[in-house]
Amino acid sequence: MLNTILGGINQGLLWAVLAIGVYVSFRLLDFADLTCEGSFAWGGAMAAVLIQQHGWNGIPACLIALIVGGVAGLITALLNTKLKIAPILSGIITLTAMYSITLITMGNKASIGLLDVPLFYSWIPGMKSIYAILIMGIIIVAAVIAAIYWFFGTEIGSAIRATGMNEKMSRAQGINTDNTKIIGLVLSNALIALAGALVAQEQGTASWSLGQGAIVAGLASVIIGEAIVPANRNFAVTLIGVTLGSIIYRIIYSLVYYFGLPTEYIKLSTAVLVVIALCLPMIKTKVIALNKKLDAKWREKYPKYAAYAQKRDDKKAAKKEASKQALADKIVLLVKQLGECNDAKQAKTLQRQLSKSKEKFAEKYGSKELDDIEEKSDAVSVAVIGGEDNVNVKNN
Repeated sequence: MLNTILGGINQGLLWAVLAIGVYVSFRLLDFADLTCEGSFAWGGAMAAVLIQQHGWNGIPACLIALIVGGVAGLITALLNTKLKIAPILSGIITLTAMYSITLITMGNKASIGLLDVPLFYSWIPGMKSIYAILIMGIIIVAAVIAAIYWFFGTEIGSAIRATGMNEKMSRAQGINTDNTKIIGLVLSNALIALAGALVAQEQGTASWSLGQGAIVAGLASVIIGEAIVPANRNFAVTLIGVTLGSIIYRIIYSLVYYFGLPTEYIKLSTAVLVVIALCLPMIKTKVIALNKKLDAKWREKYPKYAAYAQKRDDKKAAKKEASKQALADKIVLLVKQLGECNDAKQAKTLQRQLSKSKEKFAEKYGSKELDDIEEKSDAVSVAVIGGEDNVNVKNN
């Protein structure tokens, strides 16, 4: 049982890279990309060929898989942006082509075994593979989350997120939405192909059908992850939640095998699991509504509980107000520092920090509250500029 759970955690960590890739395209870019299964299988096939037939180590083979996955995403993006083919149809066309490309990559073989070859976890000496995979899985996922978190904090990353939120508005603001779609889909499918290379090495074999069900697993992981993390979450917490969703999904999947469910029921159980995952947001909403209803009822019925609930609400409100004030003060301070800054590089950094802080404030407390803070920030900015003018007058 313990080895089964540990195996599920290992698989969950490696499949989490795919889930993050799916999250980028489906959630951040709002693009229904079905290329996923094709790029996943192609990444696994490319890594297997390089390792088995050309003697490559598993880690550089993963980097090549990352590149070929980006190529698959680029094809889908060009079909959509340049040829104006619908997103779903663009993905289906690329997916269909990927089956043939994967078979060609594998030399028309149905599968390639990966036994007694250097894999991505082989560099850890004297350790059982199950623990080596766990360590490498944690390192890889942490690196992917850090890289994605950093990238979507940049100007290009913010433009991709803006495109996903409102494409027309983004275009009106001067963002080239075709370019942001291309970059987003290349990034998404690169991560998915990397996951394919990792999973193929973990399983010890790569096949042309490796990607079957990948899109379902990715979406289920994203939905489970979104259900278990707090509602007012930041981007890093969301990515960690998606990773946890992948681990939970794979543990359940492993336990299904462990308890000896007949093979013909595996796909059915997977479908049921996905339906449950899809229903989690609704269940969460129902539970919150029920809690509110019970809370209101008990306040009326039990005076002691009403006093406790009021005290709890006051403490929560005070904490929220303190957090809000701290973020507002940070925005005002950044505006002041930006007004006083004369270094272009530092000004760019401050501008990026200010944009992220404003986005976070608007997400938590609303655009109207942000407008009030911006008015205050403008007043500070004017005061800074006015102060500089007075200094210049005195010097003259």
